[in-house]
Amino acid sequence: MSGSVTIRRLGLVDAPALIRLFNAVLDEFSAQLAFFNDNGPEKFLADQTSFALGAYDLDEPVGLAWGIQMRSPNGRLTHYLHELSVRDQWRRQGVATALVTEAISLARAAGSNKFWLSTGAHNEGAQALYASLGGDRKPLGDVNYWWSLG
Repeated sequence: MSGSVTIRRLGLVDAPALIRLFNAVLDEFSAQLAFFNDNGPEKFLADQTSFALGAYDLDEPVGLAWGIQMRSPNGRLTHYLHELSVRDQWRRQGVATALVTEAISLARAAGSNKFWLSTGAHNEGAQALYASLGGDRKPLGDVNYWWSLG
């Protein structure tokens, strides 16, 4: 990864930064935000079970990851990475690796026993990344990768 890229977790006061990050990395975010327009970024960041990570080259957003922590009925905590996206010109430079690695560290620090994500069967690049990071691919159903944290 380029030495100038840093990963930062967005906090409660970072709603404008979250909007800027998502607008820069996700093409359709502005339209979604305009449709819902209900203080979604503030509510998301205030929710203790959600997390958002931004990858920045100096101050320029280049990638993001976001997800949630879930508690199962048996009490076990699990982190789910719902979205990972890197701007085209920054792909294959270690940004996604850094985002997933930071998300796993965050999950471990928050007490989760497992970390998981899902990707499309056609997304061979993502599958190679998750396998290289030690993800255990589940053989049935969707393409899911799991990491044991405990």
